[in-house]
Amino acid sequence: MKSKKELVYEKLREQIIDCSLSPGMPINEADFAERFGVSKTPIREAIRQLEREGLVDSIPGRGSIISYISSGDIFEIFEIREIIECGATRRAAKLANKEKLIRKKEELEEVKKRLSGDEKDSANWEGCNDIHLVIIDSVGNKKLSRMYGEILDTIERIRNNFGHRFSGRRLEHIIDEHLAIINAIIDGDGGNAQKMMRKHLGNAYTYINNLT
Repeated sequence: MKSKKELVYEKLREQIIDCSLSPGMPINEADFAERFGVSKTPIREAIRQLEREGLVDSIPGRGSIISYISSGDIFEIFEIREIIECGATRRAAKLANKEKLIRKKEELEEVKKRLSGDEKDSANWEGCNDIHLVIIDSVGNKKLSRMYGEILDTIERIRNNFGHRFSGRRLEHIIDEHLAIINAIIDGDGGNAQKMMRKHLGNAYTYINNLT
């Protein structure tokens, strides 16, 4: 059985990641205690843990708030992603078994078909970002997958915070960039796959940074 603190922590963390609790939102312990049906103690304990993870900031004299996503945070996460994902992409191109990647390509092509007219909305591409996780996991290195998993929540939080502001044109470009990456991997062209991944991450960073 999970403790009240663990349950509250998990709920708060999930809502911070999906941006139900938006950056800068003040945390009122009494309100959250009532919402979750607990005393203030597990709320305070959960907040302290979230603060250690950088998801909550404590401001002297003002209490706690959901942490902002700074331009520095965005730069650092994309720098980490470039280091990890470009190498993983090159490695994935050498794999003999690419069935999962081929299925992902077919899924992306179906999504691209739906991106027309009034259907150009986030509902059509939300499932496409997991291509990055598919590539990482395809390498078959458990430590690499675990390392990527440690930053995945931060990646998701950035996507959730800024994704709804993406233009229809940018969403189409995301699909095209993903297809270019996965086609190069399937063709076994590690150099081009790595190049396409670096280009995609660079485009994503520039676009998001311009929204901040």
